[in-house]
Amino acid sequence: MDRLTAAVYGELRRRASFVMAELPGNRTIQPTALVHELYFRLPGVQHIDWQCRAQFLCVAAKMMRNILVDHARKRHARKRGGDSVPLMVDLQVKDPALHVDVLLIHQLLERLTEQYPRQSHVVELRFFGGLTAEETSAVLTSQGTESSLRTVERDWKFAQAWLHNAIQSR
Repeated sequence: MDRLTAAVYGELRRRASFVMAELPGNRTIQPTALVHELYFRLPGVQHIDWQCRAQFLCVAAKMMRNILVDHARKRHARKRGGDSVPLMVDLQVKDPALHVDVLLIHQLLERLTEQYPRQSHVVELRFFGGLTAEETSAVLTSQGTESSLRTVERDWKFAQAWLHNAIQSR
């Protein structure tokens, strides 16, 4: 675990910077803080027999999602004086449907998972994990899911359209 985390720290920091964007009013969780929070949670997954880099990236993406959702929930908590200031993420993707509140995306992904679990997993890896389409394909393949690069690209486009429609219908 120590060797793995030391080897991927820079990469995780780079991915976190892609995932993070500024909150209104300059209040943010910094990419370094996101990675450090991820590192604090890694001892909880030491029982995993790490087989490959893709497996680690999958777990890291899930953990980053949870960290961002927890952070957004805390920001929204009334007892902390928070109001409806969304934590925004920007994958440097030009699709405006994906430049929205993390909590909203999290809730919509829960719904998407019920109907389209593979597509939901693609969104989690790309949106919360900052993985490229090629990396996403490798992660899914390592988990035994049919996922050529073309399939991942189709799933990503489908999920973007699904999320866009779900956001518009709110």
